[in-house]
Amino acid sequence: MTDTSVHDQFRLSGAWNFRDVGGARTVDGRRIRSGLLMRSSELSLLDDDGRAELLALGVRQVFDLRGDSEIARSGADRVPDGVVVNNVPYDNHKGERAPHEIGAIVDPEAQLRYMMRAYTSFPTLDGAKTAITAVIGALTRGDGPVLVHCAAGKDRAGWTVATVLRAAGVTESDILADFLTSNAAIEPLRAHLRTVWEPREDGAPIEISDAVLGVTEAYYRHGIDVVEKNYGSFDGYLQALGVTDDDLEKLKRTLLDDGS
Repeated sequence: MTDTSVHDQFRLSGAWNFRDVGGARTVDGRRIRSGLLMRSSELSLLDDDGRAELLALGVRQVFDLRGDSEIARSGADRVPDGVVVNNVPYDNHKGERAPHEIGAIVDPEAQLRYMMRAYTSFPTLDGAKTAITAVIGALTRGDGPVLVHCAAGKDRAGWTVATVLRAAGVTESDILADFLTSNAAIEPLRAHLRTVWEPREDGAPIEISDAVLGVTEAYYRHGIDVVEKNYGSFDGYLQALGVTDDDLEKLKRTLLDDGS
């Protein structure tokens, strides 16, 4: 689907789950151009090599979807001079956590229900709407290349990028393929969490299922169902986001090749 591969996920040293979504196919036979829209995990642990690579990639705008309390816990993005960080939290309620940060929930079925509730909320959260329109706006204005991230780079970043790709006319199969690529980052995420989480009161390590540390097609489909229930269609969702037909044309001119 893309010009990059799963093996590219550590390209930004100090982060994981990185990829360029370039190469995704549209329904009319064109492709997303490489080097314009990227995604990753949080950038709070970027080292010198990671920051140098961010510059080499030409990234000009970073969109951090984490809330204030997440940033306070994990740290702000460590980006080089010349890269603008836009903090556009999906949910900025005090004490909010990323969808995968549910260490207090030990039952796998309860963990799964938690994840489904997260995807129920994504299409309707005011913060999510603001974040998605901000990303689209940066791309239509030519302010990119753009990198979008949350904490793990799979849920909030996944929904945001999927929405942008769908708006640009990318096929459902390629949107889903990009979305599910985050499953290659399950073990890096698990390893990261083990360095920052305390064991349970009984001394046992916190175990989180792959369904929570990764993503499933059901999560994405559930989000789409919520869109159709609340807005009637994806076009209705874009209208609710404030995305105009002119915005969509500009987005496609920016992101898509000429099909040759």
